[in-house]
Amino acid sequence: MMENIPQPVTITICTVAGILVFILLLIYFVLLPRSFQNAKNKKELASKLLKHAIITGGSSGIGLSIAQELVRKRCKTITLLARNIERLNDAKAKLESQAVAMNNTDTEIHVHSVDICNSDSVAKVSKEICGEDERNKLTAPTMLFNVAGLSVTGKFIDTDVKEFERCMQCNYLGTVNVTHAFLPYMIAQGNDAKEPKIVIFTSSAAGQVGIFGYTAYSPSKFALLGLAEALQMEIMRDNIFVQVVYPPDTDTPMYQEERVGIPEETELIAATAGLFQPNDVAKKMVSSALQHRPSFCVYFGLEGWMLNTLTAGMSPVHSIVDAMCQIFLMGLLRFISLFYLMDFRRIIYKVGNSNSSGKEKKE
Repeated sequence: MMENIPQPVTITICTVAGILVFILLLIYFVLLPRSFQNAKNKKELASKLLKHAIITGGSSGIGLSIAQELVRKRCKTITLLARNIERLNDAKAKLESQAVAMNNTDTEIHVHSVDICNSDSVAKVSKEICGEDERNKLTAPTMLFNVAGLSVTGKFIDTDVKEFERCMQCNYLGTVNVTHAFLPYMIAQGNDAKEPKIVIFTSSAAGQVGIFGYTAYSPSKFALLGLAEALQMEIMRDNIFVQVVYPPDTDTPMYQEERVGIPEETELIAATAGLFQPNDVAKKMVSSALQHRPSFCVYFGLEGWMLNTLTAGMSPVHSIVDAMCQIFLMGLLRFISLFYLMDFRRIIYKVGNSNSSGKEKKE
């Protein structure tokens, strides 16, 4: 077959193949060297990471689903943080019943009531959990799931300025407060120094692309990526990974509250990505965190993959597949994204014209 192919074409094919092989080798050996240290295999890694998981927003929604998944994984200690102590106790009872049904005697459940927006309260709770009191002291967190957050929808000019502050205070600074309080215990010198640990930030698909009606919510989720990119550089030598998770709309209590008063444009645009279940989101978050080379960004569905590729920027890459997609498909995906933006624009104008017609008829 090769005899019938002209020599210049043969040379070109060999050159392209050689370049592709070189790029693959470069990515694998140079650009993707980082993985968890001090863990020979996946089973050993899981045993080290599943020592103590702390989950904010653990009394309901994605946070509670993460806790349920960790019970199934037989995590030794699970600590739930949230404001409402009654809901926390209900969540604890639910998890303990699950453990009994599984004949799981390895998992302990602890709950602490705290407002993550109050940095002093979070610091106090971190000392209670991991600090000086030897009677109640638990091991430092090996997995820190920052899940707690809130959502506000509405047009920019119709949204009270205080709502912008509230979103940033909870979604961004709340994550800062919790991570800042517990991270020193995770990197402290001692028997657990340099052992595998991971910090997870829960962003949103609205933290990758600005959407009509999310002018208060989106910026607070966008900010988490900047924090994660900077923080992962600081703690990589301590064998601690950082992950940013981008769930799409998920059927949680917060999602149901968000539906009240949501602009029609927002609802129609968000519907294009579908509605996910918290159990499915939680399962992927836990499994992604337990990988030997955990991805920096965790996405869901086809749209999530496209957004992750388009917004890769300077984020670290730990998957050859993701790296190759970002190198070779960025232009194509940008072209495809223009059709999404065109559809969003169509929705906005259609709803606007419909509302205008309705007002004219009333007048």
